[in-house]
Amino acid sequence: MTDPKAVKFIYQQGLRCLESGDLTAAVALFDDVIKLTPENADAWSCRGLALGHLKRYEESVASFDRAGELKPEDSRIWYNRGIALAEWGQHEQAIASFDKVFEIDPNHYEAWDSRGNSLMVLGRNREALASYDKSLEIKPDYYRALSNRGNVLTNLGRLQAALKSYDKALKVKPDNAEIWFNRGCLLMTSEKSEEAIASYKKALQIKPDHVGSWINQGIILSQLGKEKEGLMCFEKGLEFDPNETHGWNNRGLSLRRLGRLKEAIASYDKSLACMPDNYEAWDNRGYALVKMKRYREALENFDKALEINPNHVNAIYNKGYCYAAQGNVTLAVNHIQEAIKLNRAKYLPMAKTDPDLDSLRKNKRFQALVGDSKAK
Repeated sequence: MTDPKAVKFIYQQGLRCLESGDLTAAVALFDDVIKLTPENADAWSCRGLALGHLKRYEESVASFDRAGELKPEDSRIWYNRGIALAEWGQHEQAIASFDKVFEIDPNHYEAWDSRGNSLMVLGRNREALASYDKSLEIKPDYYRALSNRGNVLTNLGRLQAALKSYDKALKVKPDNAEIWFNRGCLLMTSEKSEEAIASYKKALQIKPDHVGSWINQGIILSQLGKEKEGLMCFEKGLEFDPNETHGWNNRGLSLRRLGRLKEAIASYDKSLACMPDNYEAWDNRGYALVKMKRYREALENFDKALEINPNHVNAIYNKGYCYAAQGNVTLAVNHIQEAIKLNRAKYLPMAKTDPDLDSLRKNKRFQALVGDSKAK
């Protein structure tokens, strides 16, 4: 006969391991409990939590399934099952699990928030917004829902409302670096550079290793012509995460603008070592190679960018520049024409003033393309 005191002791040891982060030991202890009491729903549920933290999601969900069979009215089981499914990327199933929570507890504000997150990942932004609103109707000061609501409003292009949502979240949780970062991203999108930088700096005061804040701050400084300051930001971010492909790519851009072409190429190479299908890094590497008159390699790089993302029009435009640099006017104009056809709003104004295309300005086809009838 199983000793209930022994079961309780092993279970409590498992809880202590779970709380302290000794997850493998926790799983083993909950397994021992389940061997002794196979219908112990709490042990199955805690086992699911530990397995979820270990990213063993399939086993985690199976554990929650068993717990749910044994204790179907426990909303925590269905909530934690939904979280495991969401982390596993199974968002449709996660939403179904959160919906099960609401059958038991319609006022579970965390589940409404988590349901919103899964809906947002699936691109169902309006439904996500309704979910966050429901969470906040139940708990108006729930900072996670306020912050996530800001994210979804940004996706919906409602930037002023998004900013208000972030500011409300920060009133509740002023020491949350991620909210300051998201606020900075919104201000960056709104082209409010100084305010965005202030938000990123606030995030970094709270969390000095917040890589995204270093990189985005660097991008803005670079756009403002403060190239050396931008470069310092990229390098700081890369100290904390040497595998951040976008950090290496943006560092390469800064080095290229500073005329340090060989170092720029090396930085793009690092970016591509982290993420071989970073088409922007292939494109930027090609542009630097044109500057170095390494035209064949440059064209190979542009083609690689377009192989990964055929809609990356910038690589088509840069191919035009590469042909112009070689004096091949026909192919140059063909590619600039194609880029303008694909994105007139961006590439027509660029082609009109881009010094990289000065060698084309006397060409009649190019003049007709950019609407300039005067020979230069």
